[in-house]
Amino acid sequence: MAVLVALAAGTAAGCVHHAAAPAVTALNCHATAGQQGADPHALRVNGVESFALRGDSNPDDPMPTWRVAGRRYLIWKTFLAVAATARPYRIVTVTSPATARLYYASPATWGAVSGRAAIGAAPRQIRLPVCGHRFTGYTGGILITHPACVQLAVRGPGRQAATVTVSVPILVNHC
Repeated sequence: MAVLVALAAGTAAGCVHHAAAPAVTALNCHATAGQQGADPHALRVNGVESFALRGDSNPDDPMPTWRVAGRRYLIWKTFLAVAATARPYRIVTVTSPATARLYYASPATWGAVSGRAAIGAAPRQIRLPVCGHRFTGYTGGILITHPACVQLAVRGPGRQAATVTVSVPILVNHC
């Protein structure tokens, strides 16, 4: 939560700092977009689901942009939902490309920063808690510097937890 508060304060002040991205953004249950049923069209990866995980292979799609630590990023909005069976949380990590980042926040924070030109540091990893008996939804997106296949790894808690990866084509024909 402290990362989100610092991020909101930095963007509200209109400043962009060049600090290193935090190792992980750990969201809490106050940051959810609520509970929902399973999406029959979503791709499910190790307890995390989203229709968006299938990617966007239309290279002509326009995307909004942000500046993050001085670098221009395209924002691909990607709602994620975590299954109740994925308790207590799932960690989503960008494994490639090295420049890709994640930005997830409460719907209020997401709405407040979505119209801005710049945000503070964005991590490569987020922790999404399970917060109920249905799918817990989160607003956010994948940030890329250019069209790419973004490799995401999804794992549960603990060193021995299984990790499942997915390649998400963003503005490229396929991965």
